[in-house]
Amino acid sequence: MNPASQNPPTHDAQALLAQAEEASTASVRATEPPLGFLLSLALTYAGIFSLHGIINSALWYWSLLLFLPLLVWYIYWSRKRPKSRPALKHSGKYMLGVFLMIGGMQFGNFWIPQTWLLIALKFMALFAVLTTALWVMRRETITSRIKDGNEQAS
Repeated sequence: MNPASQNPPTHDAQALLAQAEEASTASVRATEPPLGFLLSLALTYAGIFSLHGIINSALWYWSLLLFLPLLVWYIYWSRKRPKSRPALKHSGKYMLGVFLMIGGMQFGNFWIPQTWLLIALKFMALFAVLTTALWVMRRETITSRIKDGNEQAS
């Protein structure tokens, strides 16, 4: 038997490794919430919390019911997806996203705008902070789950 026929050429091995990496990344991404859901969550959060302190308190608490359609969407979406395995440890970037989100929430609670222009600015600021934090947390969860899966495979 020819020894060259036993080992695949280097470029074939690289292509197979690239396909395996792409398949594992796609599998992990499929278990995470879609970006459209994260954007809807950020828009709803920014809309509700930009009106905090502006509208009547009872009406503001009732506006929290706008999260219910998102909850139903997430439950319906997650039923059809494989259950995601939680990451065993989170990276520093993930924790930075968590602290960014907490800081944005506190900033939103302390800032009570007086004009519609300031309400729009608060909305844009909250939306930018929350979207950034959610994207960082999603990306780092995917990365750590792939890394954890690769470490368990070896």
